[in-house]
Amino acid sequence: MILIGCLIFAALICFLGGAVVRALAPLHAVDWAEEVSIYCIIWASVLSGSVLVAERRHIATEVVVASLPPRLQLVLGWGVTLLTIGFCAFMALYGYQAVDFALLLDERSASTLRVPQAWAVFLALPVGMVLILGRIGLILLEGHRPFGADLAPIDAAPARMTTGEEH
Repeated sequence: MILIGCLIFAALICFLGGAVVRALAPLHAVDWAEEVSIYCIIWASVLSGSVLVAERRHIATEVVVASLPPRLQLVLGWGVTLLTIGFCAFMALYGYQAVDFALLLDERSASTLRVPQAWAVFLALPVGMVLILGRIGLILLEGHRPFGADLAPIDAAPARMTTGEEH
């Protein structure tokens, strides 16, 4: 979570810094500020997916699901879980192939940095998908469905009954 915040902050600083230098001292302007900002935003976006799954804050249509019978909610939760695992696995494989292809072509950015696109852009997809799969795996090992009604938000503590005999 701290890494994601640092990436977004770095993107903001690079973007604003590049704009300020371009406006106030055009002779000293760099051609890579926006590029680095985009890399930071890409990485922050894909890394945040696993955090959202772990904290159960991903997008869900709870209003629709809550109106369904419990049995159908269970089936739908498992269906969404399996569909998500399949999608993430496919995208991780596709992302790995994109990294491999970009390395083969030695794709680089057009700026003076000449950043290899395989590492700066394409690697984010398989890394993000593998992290999401890992989070889903951990939740399944705990005996829950990552996308279902059997999970309360992490910060929601169960209500305790008090008997008045506590010391």
